[in-house]
Amino acid sequence: MHSITLAQAALFASLAMLLLTGYYLVDNLALIENAPALVLLGSVVPSVVWAGFFFAVYRGSSFVRAVTWSTLVFAVLLEAAVACVRFQQPVSYWTPFGNALSLSGWLLRFGWTVFLISFALAPEHPPDSRTRKIALALAIVSAPSALSTATDAWNSWVGFLLGDIPKEAFWRALITPAIRNIYWLSQILFLWTAWGKPEARDPINASLTRLTP
Repeated sequence: MHSITLAQAALFASLAMLLLTGYYLVDNLALIENAPALVLLGSVVPSVVWAGFFFAVYRGSSFVRAVTWSTLVFAVLLEAAVACVRFQQPVSYWTPFGNALSLSGWLLRFGWTVFLISFALAPEHPPDSRTRKIALALAIVSAPSALSTATDAWNSWVGFLLGDIPKEAFWRALITPAIRNIYWLSQILFLWTAWGKPEARDPINASLTRLTP
């Protein structure tokens, strides 16, 4: 990870979010027809907004502060509200943060809320010390969910290769776990890189730092 910059990690996270958006649309097609508002507002819209946030970080846009605040409202808070509503409805679809009773999900929501607020208040590159510490804590909180997803993926792949899962379950056994793992990998990579010292891995920024009196 020492050769990966924050911008590169953000680009990967943005692409992973777009991939997750496609997954939501394909996997929840029937649910979209029955409960379009819950599915779109609880999964598709937040993932698109997250993709925009990571892309803004990648581009180093002057609008990154506004994009960060928008992400807090339309990704984290909106998704949390829909999770509470969805818990009372017969609608079931996968999200990284889980349902309204998921403790790890609420820890992640809270962690991202704190991270986004800190990042919005100081959206410089590299992140300030406070944002870096929050990123590290959030990466640690994300690790159990990432490991659980990886374990489930391994079990699915083994079952598929050994013939216990029918070939018709290709989407469920291989594609779905792969997309979920790419999501978690991109999240932890972004947070880990934000915690590190990207200026030390960026020759231009490193040179400017050395020249600064």
